[in-house]
Amino acid sequence: MTTNKITSDLDAAALISIFDALDAESHEDPHLNPVARLSSELFMALERDDISISMLGGIIRELNNRAFEMRAVAFHERRCAADTDVDATLNELAERGFDAFRDAVEGARTGIVFTAHPTFALGAARRELMAAYPLGGSEQDKQNWRNEVGALSTKASDDITLRYEHGEAQKSIIHAQDATHFLNEKILKVARERFPKRWTSLTLHPASLASWVGYDLDGRTDIHWGETIRIRIAEKASQLHRYVEQIDRILRLLDVDILSGLRKLFADAADLAARQAEAFAGDLDDVSVVVRAANLLTEEASGRLVSLADAIATVTALIDDAHDERVVSSLILLRSDMQAYGLGLSRIHLRVNAAQVRSALKADLGLDPDTGFAGRSALDVAAKKATSATSKPINFASVFLEKMTARRQFMLCAQILKHIDADTPIRYLIAECEAPATVMGAVFLARHYGVEKMLDISPLFETPEAIEGGGRFIERLLQEQSFLEYITSRKRMCIQLGFSDSGRFMGQCAADLAIERLHVLFARALSDAGLTNVEALIFNTHGESMGRGAHSGAFEERLNHLATPWVRSLFDKKCIPLNTECSFQGGEGYLHFQTLALAKQTTALLWTHSLSESEDNDADCFYSDINYSWDFYRRLKSWQEDLFRRSDYRRILSGFALRFLYKTGSRQTKRARGDGFDLSALRAIPHNAILQQLCAPVNVSGGFGYASGREAERLVDHTKCSKRMKDLTALAAHARGLTDLAVLRAYAQIFSPSFWSELSVSEGTGSRADAYEQIQIALDEGATSASFNQLADFLTQDLRRFDTLLAQGILENVSSYTRRVDLSVLHSIRQALIAKAVSLVASAPPFSRRHDMDKEDLIELAFEWKLNETVELLRNIFPAKARLSEAFKGLSETLDDSAFEGGAYPEIHQRIIGPLDEISCLSRKLSQAISSHYGAFG
Repeated sequence: MTTNKITSDLDAAALISIFDALDAESHEDPHLNPVARLSSELFMALERDDISISMLGGIIRELNNRAFEMRAVAFHERRCAADTDVDATLNELAERGFDAFRDAVEGARTGIVFTAHPTFALGAARRELMAAYPLGGSEQDKQNWRNEVGALSTKASDDITLRYEHGEAQKSIIHAQDATHFLNEKILKVARERFPKRWTSLTLHPASLASWVGYDLDGRTDIHWGETIRIRIAEKASQLHRYVEQIDRILRLLDVDILSGLRKLFADAADLAARQAEAFAGDLDDVSVVVRAANLLTEEASGRLVSLADAIATVTALIDDAHDERVVSSLILLRSDMQAYGLGLSRIHLRVNAAQVRSALKADLGLDPDTGFAGRSALDVAAKKATSATSKPINFASVFLEKMTARRQFMLCAQILKHIDADTPIRYLIAECEAPATVMGAVFLARHYGVEKMLDISPLFETPEAIEGGGRFIERLLQEQSFLEYITSRKRMCIQLGFSDSGRFMGQCAADLAIERLHVLFARALSDAGLTNVEALIFNTHGESMGRGAHSGAFEERLNHLATPWVRSLFDKKCIPLNTECSFQGGEGYLHFQTLALAKQTTALLWTHSLSESEDNDADCFYSDINYSWDFYRRLKSWQEDLFRRSDYRRILSGFALRFLYKTGSRQTKRARGDGFDLSALRAIPHNAILQQLCAPVNVSGGFGYASGREAERLVDHTKCSKRMKDLTALAAHARGLTDLAVLRAYAQIFSPSFWSELSVSEGTGSRADAYEQIQIALDEGATSASFNQLADFLTQDLRRFDTLLAQGILENVSSYTRRVDLSVLHSIRQALIAKAVSLVASAPPFSRRHDMDKEDLIELAFEWKLNETVELLRNIFPAKARLSEAFKGLSETLDDSAFEGGAYPEIHQRIIGPLDEISCLSRKLSQAISSHYGAFG
């Protein structure tokens, strides 16, 4: 093995040049893996001190900053490609007459939901810089931006808390409110010009805003019920202050007592709400604290305000009496905000798990929570119970004493509606919902606690079984008179579709097709039930990566991906009003609202898209040749399900690559689900993030080759003639461009006993040869290496077939797979550092078993990439300074600490522990750099 290409003046350009040469050589020699070869050469250069770890750190920093800029450019370009001509849209609406105009601007057809998952990977400073990228600026502007990026710390935070997430969500919501206010001003301007006699009757609500941050208990137990109440009251105080600011601006134009009185009412209510929120910040496990906080919230007091109905009537009267158009416009905007947001910054979504609902219903329905909810008889039992339900009064003692999470959430709904905001509806989301009886039981609980008139219960379909059975699920619910009465009284039926979780179980592209089919079945079920007067509300939850349902194309393609034109046209044909909400998850999702300018653009994109003419896709062969489309879906899903079941896939996702991830949010990586590693318990974001970190987003890129079957030319024809198939293939092709099996095989080399055996032989004799031999022994039969190679073999034929399809020009700008050189080099560096870390550990001196650890255990720990634990153990075993016992502190003859050598190992700290710390730090920077190539974390 030679390392003479790697010199002491190595930089990023030189390293990339070396990789290019190796890559070119690999085309002539199929046995040469350029990623593995470069990592080996880098490792040996480190071993011989030809280069340093810090030198590689400088290269990582440069590649990280370059990837970050590429990501920022792509973020802004995807948004700029969409049409956001709001004025043109408004004028086209006005041409249809006032009634059509009113329908479009008063009834929200789109919604924005802010959710928080572990996606705060960038950090606040990097999010701000990404938002500020000068896409259309000069080269000097871009260079100034790069300088700012270069000055940033790449240190990742591990102390992301719920309160931090909530604070970030609130910033985004405020920008979204301001953006919607700006859109409302534009709407009013056109209305005033085109409908001078009727415009003052408008109450604008073009897009809804909601959040579940602080209200989502699915899979987490760390959110105390008191924190949920505190958050809701704090949001109330914030929104009341916003109303006060609006009124202050109006008072400069119209100084009347009634408006001043309204200002005082809101200001007093804001002050009281702030005190109430502070009271609920105490220790609510203490009954006396609960009593004080509850009394402050529930007792009549100066400033108590739980409804805006009277205030809205007051503003409406002022509008009718005012003559100044500026005053009227300002009052209409105020009234619109009060109607849209009520006494909170946004509407709220409470979320629980279906298992929690079933447990809460066990006593009431007499059904086994694990097995008793699936059948028809269970739905009959739940429906009868819901029909005969009577309301039960509660107080905060009821909340305090209740142990069932789902029941407590219904109680919180009751207390919020009774004591915080009586006018604003609440969404109740039920995750992993696979039985209609669960929803019907939730309707019973809603009636039991007296909240059914203001609560929208929404099942979440996210597993393959739930999505594929969702059509029948909805049909069965709509056959129950009690459920029909519930949704007709609410005037809407809500469902939620999970792109993220479904995408890890059945592959993202197959999941997208299954979700589209469920959208279609939802439309048909409502139509067959004659419910054309009920709004169909579909909340599509997804993240920012292609593995979580975000299309890699323009923003408009992303929205069409979530709710396809075919789906929207079907709802139109069946005369069912459709409202599609979408989520913006965590820090990466909040980027779209990071600044007011971005928020304005995002809101405009969403709203104009919701009003765009839905296409009649009857001529699209994807829909007309349904037999082929259905076969393609089944083969694609089958391949992905086989992948998910593979033992090598499970081993890789449960192994050392988990430690490439760092904590980016307050929620746990895995759901609690028994002992051992259950791959289905690993959440979608870390699941996808691990695949990204291994250069293998195969839950998106995989399966197309297999799904083409023996009729590859037919898939080519479909992709060329079908917009739907082309968009789907483009998503998979983008992921294919970020999938490199050479990287997977290179990781296999690092974990291969034969690799280390050969190194020990090449070294001959000496301590380094002994260390390599110890590493070989620790790896035993090389199960991890075998898993990587087996998985790569499984993926090879599928991806080869997909490459052949792409080479036929079925997509513009995509001919076949092309390696991203920077990404490959980053993996070579990481693999070299893994090898160096293990080599450092193996070079430590022998030590006794009194530490409950031997050398082989330490090597295995390093291979698991638990570097922090490894370093701590080494520090314990080999302290930098001697540990003087208290008994010797009384000696008259003293020595300087540095002169006392008994039991001290400063050389090991310098030679082994210090470098391991440095590698641990660089590991995070590598993960940041790699995730930027994918446009999102997970």
